[in-house]
Amino acid sequence: MVCAVHNMAKKVSRILISNSCVQFSPAKPFTYASGLVGPIYCDNRRLLSFVEDRKKIVELFCDVIDSSGEKYDLVAGLATAGIPHAAFIANSKNMPMIYIRSSAKKHGKENQVEGVYSNGDRVILIEDLVNQAKSLEEAVLGAKAVGLVVESCFAIVDYEMAWAKERIDRLGIKLYSLTNLTALVEVAKEMGLIDKSGQDLIAKWHQYPTDWK
Repeated sequence: MVCAVHNMAKKVSRILISNSCVQFSPAKPFTYASGLVGPIYCDNRRLLSFVEDRKKIVELFCDVIDSSGEKYDLVAGLATAGIPHAAFIANSKNMPMIYIRSSAKKHGKENQVEGVYSNGDRVILIEDLVNQAKSLEEAVLGAKAVGLVVESCFAIVDYEMAWAKERIDRLGIKLYSLTNLTALVEVAKEMGLIDKSGQDLIAKWHQYPTDWK
């Protein structure tokens, strides 16, 4: 089972790296929206433009959801990058879908959760990337605030950050990911995109993301 999960993670990593959804630059780090810098950049929105690989990711999402045994009434996409993947999954599984903003709108009905739902509905969250899990936390709290039951999130990539794990444990949900930082680095090294020095820099960033330069 562990071997099968790792093989899937490497397969997904190759898809993402081959389509430049994930890029590595240990020597010239990227600046994130948070203001922090890091040696890896993930933009899974690019995946939407590659039809066959997009289908593979949706199929894997559905396989992982099925094998998880999680019970749900709705598929919920996290704004913005999780929304299209949630739509593909909901369509594939013939399930209703909603989406969740990071915060409530400042106009109109001031909704944070969009779509049709009822109090007590069980939802699975769909996210593209879990880094520090801040957006995931905002979505879970927003969903619970309107009476939805959230017990799990399914993501394309998990950076396996300690802060994220603490947040997720505190929220009391399970995180399932198609791939993770470990597999991404392993595949990048196999593809010759990073060397041992780059691998070590990424490991240092992973351990100390706020202090890494």
